Amino acid sequence: MRQLIDVAKDLALAHRATDPATTTIKFFPNGNEIHLLEVSDAAPTTGEVIPFPFASDPATGVDYASVIILLSRAEWQDVKHGALSLPQGWDLDTAADL
Repeated sequence: MRQLIDVAKDLALAHRATDPATTTIKFFPNGNEIHLLEVSDAAPTTGEVIPFPFASDPATGVDYASVIILLSRAEWQDVKHGALSLPQGWDLDTAADL
């Protein structure tokens, strides 16, 4: 089985290819689950942080379950300034850029 970070990088590349308006992707270490925060200029501004869970799909090379948060640029700014909160365990200090 491939390493979690390698699968996360592949997901990030695929998401950027699908949505060229993606400006930022952050990876949050979390055991055996991929946590990605994605910022896209194409995302609507809802004022909420909504985690979307996905099951693993080994047939397509995604050996780990994942949780994706999609934010608009305005929501990303709100997260960085503390006006919007990420779920518990999603620490920007430990996140890596992908």
